[in-house]
Amino acid sequence: MSIDLTKAWYVSFEVPKRMRKASAQRQPRQSESFPTELDAQRFARQKFEQGYIVTAGTINPCTPRRAIPSAVIHHWFAETSAPPLGEPPLFENTKEPDLP
Repeated sequence: MSIDLTKAWYVSFEVPKRMRKASAQRQPRQSESFPTELDAQRFARQKFEQGYIVTAGTINPCTPRRAIPSAVIHHWFAETSAPPLGEPPLFENTKEPDLP
């Protein structure tokens, strides 16, 4: 089994028992891996909104290690890991003016 070191995050999701069909009993939990936290958050939010039980975290050997249990996954969604699209990042001009 080879390890894809470009993937740093995983999202694991499970269909709740009340929503399962007989055919889904064999694979109640599945996982996907992602290169960035933002990609993982987007996928996790999509599954969460579909009613799935979602957990996430970093894949070893990535540091710092992080695990997000399903009980607090909504707090993870609220974190801003990237600036909003369309707004450039703000930089403070710390350069002193040139003397004549």
